[in-house]
Amino acid sequence: MKNLKKTIAMISSVVLAGSVFAACGGKTETPAPAEGGADTTAAAPAEGGETEAAPAEGGETEAAPAEGGDAAATDKLTVLCWNTDDIDPMLKLFCEKTGHSADEFNVKSFGCGGGEAAENYDAYLADANNDADILFVEADWALKYINDDNATQALSNIGFTDADYADLYDYTIEIGKSSSGVQKGLSWQAAAGGFCYREDLAEKYLGVTTPDDFQALVSDWDKFMDTAAKVKDASNGETALTSTLSGVWQVFSAGRSNPWVVDNKLQLDDECRKYIDLAKTMYDNGYVIKDLAQWNTDWYAAGQTDTTMGYFVSTWGFGDAILTQAAGGEGGATYGKWKVVVGPQPFYWGGTWATVATRCNNPELAKEFISFFTTNAETAQAYSESKGEYVSNQKAMEGVLANGSYTGVGVLGGQNQFETLNVVAAGINMKGGITPYDSVIKQAFNDAVTQYCQGNYADVDTTIDEFVNSVAASLPDLDYSNFD
Repeated sequence: MKNLKKTIAMISSVVLAGSVFAACGGKTETPAPAEGGADTTAAAPAEGGETEAAPAEGGETEAAPAEGGDAAATDKLTVLCWNTDDIDPMLKLFCEKTGHSADEFNVKSFGCGGGEAAENYDAYLADANNDADILFVEADWALKYINDDNATQALSNIGFTDADYADLYDYTIEIGKSSSGVQKGLSWQAAAGGFCYREDLAEKYLGVTTPDDFQALVSDWDKFMDTAAKVKDASNGETALTSTLSGVWQVFSAGRSNPWVVDNKLQLDDECRKYIDLAKTMYDNGYVIKDLAQWNTDWYAAGQTDTTMGYFVSTWGFGDAILTQAAGGEGGATYGKWKVVVGPQPFYWGGTWATVATRCNNPELAKEFISFFTTNAETAQAYSESKGEYVSNQKAMEGVLANGSYTGVGVLGGQNQFETLNVVAAGINMKGGITPYDSVIKQAFNDAVTQYCQGNYADVDTTIDEFVNSVAASLPDLDYSNFD
């Protein structure tokens, strides 16, 4: 493949130079976390960040000071996290329901975006005297720690059994497994997503008035594309069906059944090639807003005008992270005018897994805390209802829906998003499709396709060349012979 061998040959010297720089106390910049791909120019919310922060080499990189200062081994349960958005409400409910005290916990929050956490964790864990019992890890870089026995241990070591996982959504279990099949992490979240659309624009341009009718128009990618064309024509080109290619790729990539790497070889399946054609068609025809950067001010502002009909949104995005902000906030221009449907396929976006540190010295409390939010349906339901979060325990979510205690968010105008997400979460299948390299490869592919759509690459072959070269620069130990 053009330039590939040259690229790989250059990598060793680059890596060596970087190692020398780190050894001399140099500090590398961590890029802003990017949930959606190449067109991202602003930092994304922590829950869904795709960009993997570079691990600190040898623990040399300085970590931001964690709350509570450096911690020697302690009887307290030490939880490592990037910010306190999750741990604060979790601790509050856990202590209320169990009688434990917050004084039994030591929260080590590094005050950063989720994509930067790995760098900080590495620096913190490099000191064997620093206490750590539970590590919160994000979906896109969870396997970095789950596959490292020096960092995390099997959940069975603290008393979990396979029977404990019976009520959890399958995909959340799969992502928490090491490459050898050992369960090392459990998520309390099921970050299922759907397609959120403006119901007033759907009625105006498509003549539909209910979510069921709208879902029929976007229930697979062919129908989604047909509907995008209708919206463009009916609006005289003023309205795109969805906002960005990055959002489309987040959903489309979740439907891939083949892993990116097999037997250490990079793979590019037919689904990826299909996406290249789909993305180019959407971009060229104005089915997305051209060159709009996800997470920036214009991206959110599009939801307050008629320039886009919809966004792909995960469970954490129904609040201020995406949809409410895109509507202009409570009382904003389009607040209450949105609805959510399953869309062309089930997908998840982000999510956090709790893993148990190998150095954990408080296994009983660690198990009780993790179980409270995951395997215990009763307390997981209480957490869902108290925080308005879609949790990983299917039995808990069925309980929430059955008792009607949660009625949805105001931006959806009375619709309960949990009813839609319940359908999506049950349909997500990640078995056998996860590798430790997914974050890097998935981002590189989206970057290359976006460049192609913007006219910076001449053809599909060049796009694939550049994709492979980009991955090779980041992951030189993989085998790229499939692309010779």
